[in-house]
Formats: sequence, C-alpha cells, structure tokens
Amino acid sequence: MVMAICLLASCSSHKGLVFADRKWQISNFYGQIIDKDTTYRMTFGDVWIPDILPIISSADSLDRYAGMDRFISDILHTCRLDSAEILFYAPHLHTMFVRPKNPFPPIKPYSITSPLDDERPVTMGIDKEDMGSWKRRSTDMYTYKYYNKRKKQLLIVDHYDYGDIPIAQITIFQSKNRLTSKMGVKDNSYRAFYELHDINKIIDDVEFWSFRIVRRNKRAILNYKIGQEQKYGKKWNVH
Repeated sequence: MVMAICLLASCSSHKGLVFADRKWQISNFYGQIIDKDTTYRMTFGDVWIPDILPIISSADSLDRYAGMDRFISDILHTCRLDSAEILFYAPHLHTMFVRPKNPFPPIKPYSITSPLDDERPVTMGIDKEDMGSWKRRSTDMYTYKYYNKRKKQLLIVDHYDYGDIPIAQITIFQSKNRLTSKMGVKDNSYRAFYELHDINKIIDDVEFWSFRIVRRNKRAILNYKIGQEQKYGKKWNVH
C-alpha cells in the first residue's frame, strides 16, 4: 500500500495545539485504530476496543472536555514536543500519537530498542555514563521517560519511524488528580485515569505498572512493523 503524505491533510490548531484533523475509526481487528484513508493503522495489541471510547483528534473533540487542552499542552511541553502535530489521543488507551514538527534533538534516551526490523529486537537501558551522538537511526527506537510526582504522572515516549514518518508514541500513566477529575471523561470497563493505582506508589504496585510498561514497548514495536507493512507491503506477524 502506498503511503500518503500526511502533510497534505488539513490541519487545525487550538490554543497552541496542532491537530492533523484526520478521521479515525476503531477496527474490530486486533484493537487497531485506523484513519479514513488507511495512511495509519495504530495497534493496541490483541484487545477489543469499544466504539464508544473517545478519540481526540481535532479542536472540536478537544473542546468536549474541560481542561483537556491544558493537559495535552503540558504533556507535549514536558516531552519536548510542543510544536508536534497530534494524530490522536485515546485517553482510555492511555496513548497519544504525534508527529514531531522538527527532528527531535540528539538527547540521550532512557533505553534503545534495536534493530526494529529484526524478528526479535532487543531493548537495552542506557547508563548515565554512556557517551554518544544519540542520533536515532531508522531501525532504532529511542525511549524517554518523564515522571512528575506532584501531577501523579509518568510519561513514556517512544520515538520510531512509521514507514518514513517519525512518530512519537506517548504513553500516559496518569493517576486521578484535580485536573483529570474536572475533565468529564467518562469511564466504564476502560479507565482513562487510574483511580485505584497511584503512580507515586509504583513500588507498592510494581506488578500492575510493570506489566503495562512492558506491554507499551511491545505495542510500539508492532506499530513500527505496521508502518513497514504500509510502506513496503512487508508482512509481519502483527496483531
């Protein structure tokens, strides 16, 4: 399948936020969210995603939730992605996909996963003493983490290429706080913000959080491989 160029899509802005304004739909095929012209297929693993879960991908969808603009702006600023183009944010799936506007600066990552085009890429942590140019290759995934105790928030950002397009996949581990409670994001079996699990007590709840952190890594690798499928027609065991 030939990949369309996202820059040709209409964009909108809202209080400093820029949206790609793509139309997204939830697929019943292995928990994928797909845009209308199938430029992007983002997987969340072998899960069923209810159609009722919101997908925030435009200024109109953002305005439905009080304070959501501030919440997203703060996340992008923390991750050094202020000017990034937002593909979509799925609160109940704890994930936002953005396209960095400019090449991400060569900052030392928390970990590197490589080579992504291998059947079993390896993730390696980076020591504080490690030196390097930190220029990510197309078959690398650089991962960064940002923890804020006051906000009860842990952000893990995976930078990888989706076909030829650099993508930042932001996983948002957010315990409920005053701001999230005001947003009016309704919960059912899927929780947008964790109420029973406090990210500030991660050591006391290490099994719960570690499972989700590892699963995030696997999803990012699968999304890289889907991007390869979209561009080259290469087939992987992706679900």
